[in-house]
Order: sequence, then C-alpha cells, then structure tokens
Amino acid sequence: MILHYDGSLCGFLCLVGRGLKEGLPISRIERSATRSGDLFAAELSITSDSATAAEVALRLEKLVGKSFMPRLAHALFSEEDRIEEDLVELFQRVRREGRSLLMNPPDLLVNRIDRAAQRTQRERHRLLGLVRFERLVDSSYLARCRPRTNCVPLLGSHFNKRLGGQIWLIFDEQRKVAVCGDGHHWQVNEQVDIAADLPRHPTETQMSDLWRDFYHSISNPARTNQRLRQQFMPHRYWAFLTELQPFRR
Repeated sequence: MILHYDGSLCGFLCLVGRGLKEGLPISRIERSATRSGDLFAAELSITSDSATAAEVALRLEKLVGKSFMPRLAHALFSEEDRIEEDLVELFQRVRREGRSLLMNPPDLLVNRIDRAAQRTQRERHRLLGLVRFERLVDSSYLARCRPRTNCVPLLGSHFNKRLGGQIWLIFDEQRKVAVCGDGHHWQVNEQVDIAADLPRHPTETQMSDLWRDFYHSISNPARTNQRLRQQFMPHRYWAFLTELQPFRR
C-alpha cells in the first residue's frame, strides 16, 4: 500500500499511528497529497491532525523512549529517500525486539536513521551561525534561507530566546516553511509565501553597510583560506549573508 501525507512531522505521526494500529502493509510513503495513480497498488491519503499526532507521540514515547523523539524529528527532517519507511520499520522492529535495538549503531537500519538525524543536526548547527536578519519597516526582523534539510522548524526555541521581545521570522524559501516568534511564543507555519521586496526599515541599509564595513575591515586577504571558508560557510548560503552582498549606499 502507498501512503500519502503532507510532509510535516504532524502528518507523519498521524501516518505512523494509522499504520501501526491497523497493521497496514506499507510499500511506499509519499510526501504528497496527490495520488500516483498506480493501478497495481492501493493508495491512502493520511489527514494531518494535531490532536491525533499528540496522542501518537505519547504512544511512541512509551515504545521507543522520550529521548528518541528528537532523533525521530531530526531523521524525518533530513528528507532522505525512504526515511519514512525506515522509521516505520524501526518502530515495528522495536515492538518485536525491544528498545535495546536503538542502542545498536552497527545495525544497518539504526545506522541509516542515525546518519539522517546527524545530517539535520549539522545543518541546524550551521544555520545558527549563518542566519542573517534584516529589519523591516514595521520593526520586525526577517531572515531568508535555503537549507539542505528541513531544519528551520528546529530553530524556533533558540532564536526566541536569543531575540528577546523582538518579532521575528525565519523563512525557508525552498520548502515555504517559516518559524516565527515574539519572545514569548514561537510557532511553525507551512505553505508560507513572502514577497521578495518587502519594505525595509529606514535604518536597515545603513546598518547593513556598517556590518559590511566591519567585515571587510577585519579581513586579511593574505590569510584567506578558501577551502576552510567553504567548510564553515558553504557557497549555497552566500546569497543570504549580509556581509557578502554589495554595498547599497
């Protein structure tokens, strides 16, 4: 059977709950609500429901342990091929073999899931240092990015503490996912679209140019190591880094 869901963590938890409860013979999981039209396989679209997802999360905590839940989210957000099928298979095996399976890194299934989770963790860690905000005309702060994995939802807690009472939003242009906060609460929004030419605060151009001045003034071309620079600041992020954009004054 081919199962379809919306690609969100909430949707995946609903899928897991339905699949494990009914013992569905899952052959493939698609991150799309559109059915493939395969004449030789049954298809089912899973509806995303936050209440159902919360119930499934509690059941999974009892099955695999509370400490595994962040690992689940990191692995899912890696968007690796067939990661959903791997996670469902892992839950089924834990049911049969016990929770000790999760502590067996040499196991091929566990190893694939761990590597997927680490990929998301690395990308999240990289974005913590590479996210650049610009101040908009309403004094809110906006940052755009295009990460390799769906790690933007994992940035909320950090930046909500870091930015105090400011209103802020981080937007993943590729996946149309945004996380926003105001210092008290933060949330993830999906299917978001943000115009490219939002009006900026009158002081934003000056502040951006001051940051570029500082960046270039402390740069020492004689000690530039492009290979090391690419390692910590991959080229795919340069379009979003204030210090690497041309001066606007």
